[in-house]
Amino acid sequence: MSNRIKCDTIGHRKGLIEITPGIHGKCINIETWSIHPDIDLSKRDIRDANFPDEGVTGNTEIELTAEQARSLIKMLQSALAET
Repeated sequence: MSNRIKCDTIGHRKGLIEITPGIHGKCINIETWSIHPDIDLSKRDIRDANFPDEGVTGNTEIELTAEQARSLIKMLQSALAET
C-alpha cells in the first residue's frame, strides 16, 4: 500500500497527500502538496526528477500525535457518513 494519495478530482484544487510515521518521535507526518492545474497527476510522480518545479504551488507538513491522528480518522469517518 502506498503512503501517497493523488487528489485530482477538482482540477484547480489538485494535489497529493503523503503519510509517514516516525519522522519526529512518535508522531505521524502528514505532508500535502498543491499541484498546478495544468499538471496531469495520473501520469506523473512528484518524486520524479522530471517533475517541473513550477508544478508544485504549495507544500505543508504537520505532525500529529496518535491521539490527534485518531481524532482525524473519526472526523473523516463522520464526513464519509454524510457523503
